[in-house]
Amino acid sequence: MAPDNVVTREGVATLPFVETLHDALSELATRAPDIPEADLSLFSLAVIEIATNIAVHGARGDEDVKLAVELSAGEALRATLRDDAPPVDFDPTAQTMVDALAESGRGLALAAAVCDELSVERRGGNVWRLVRHLG
Repeated sequence: MAPDNVVTREGVATLPFVETLHDALSELATRAPDIPEADLSLFSLAVIEIATNIAVHGARGDEDVKLAVELSAGEALRATLRDDAPPVDFDPTAQTMVDALAESGRGLALAAAVCDELSVERRGGNVWRLVRHLG
């Protein structure tokens, strides 16, 4: 994978920071114009859902949660999101969609559904890895 096909962002895990990831995903699409639009759209959905979960649920009282995001395009679309939030209890294989009338709870299930690989490691925070194969 060419280094030109990597986009990074770092900041405090807030909803305004999550909004900047839309621009980062657009930048990735510009750097790798052969990405199928459907793959980019579904990958973007997963990245934004995970980042939003970190911003909304990762807080530890008054302390800010730091979030670093690396997006890349090659044989697949890949994202690594590293936060310093408390460890999450997440099993991607156990994700199911909530009831249609529920107001929340779809983010992780959506991300798991549209990614070929979704994992989280607990190492001084959480390291989320998302992969969507092209095509």
